[in-house]
Parts: sequence; C-alpha cells; structure tokens
Amino acid sequence: MRVLLDTNIVLDYLGANQGFTEDADKVFDLAAKRKDIKLVSSSAITDILYVLRRAVKDRSLVKEKYESFRKKISILSVTEKDIDTAFARDWKDFEDAVQYTVAESNGVNCIITRNKGDFEENVIPCYSPQEFLEKYRKGI
Repeated sequence: MRVLLDTNIVLDYLGANQGFTEDADKVFDLAAKRKDIKLVSSSAITDILYVLRRAVKDRSLVKEKYESFRKKISILSVTEKDIDTAFARDWKDFEDAVQYTVAESNGVNCIITRNKGDFEENVIPCYSPQEFLEKYRKGI
C-alpha cells in the first residue's frame, strides 16, 4: 500500500508537535510492519524542515532527525502539472491541494493526516492516525 503522510504527521513523528508524537510513531511502526510505502511530497519537505528547525533550534539535531527519517520514506516529486491542477482545484489551502494532487498522480492509496477536513475531495481516503491504526492493524 502506498501511504502519503501529510506534513502534520511527519512533524508529529519528528517531535515538532508535542502531544502527537505517540500516534505518529505507531503509524510509522505499523506501516513498516506491513511494508507499506511511506511517501511525502517534495513540497512538504521544505515546510517540514522549516518548522522542525524553528521547533528544535539545534541544527545538528534537525539534521540527525531528518537523516534518520529520510531512510524510512520515499519522496514524491511535484510536477508542473500537479501545481496547475492543485491551483485549478481552488481549495482554501493550496498546500493541501498540492498534497492531494501529488497523491492522486502517484497512485497513493490513502493519506494520513490530523486535518481530514483540509482535503476537500475524498476520492483518495484520508485517515487520522487513529483511524489508520484501527483499520489497518489487522492487515485489512
């Protein structure tokens, strides 16, 4: 299964959002056990590193966290077509439209996010970390 991780889930996993780390860790653990392919869009990486640097304030620790995280995920390119399609969607949050469009153009099976309402279309299922864990714990 190809799973796109929304920016907030990655930040949770990396410890930038206190109080959400445990669920993100469980998502990563379950996805690894199931051999799911964990994906992040290239556009999200810049946001993730920006927020992580502000939260952690230690460049060497940010580098260490990112390098460890990078080994666990694949990065999806954002194409010109993805940007144009996301813009045409006219969603309230352009970044979420880009995430969704990249997921769609790369055959992603689901998106894991804490903000399901931000994804204004639902052709690709969006799950909270808890929903993902409940639904997929049994390998369904």
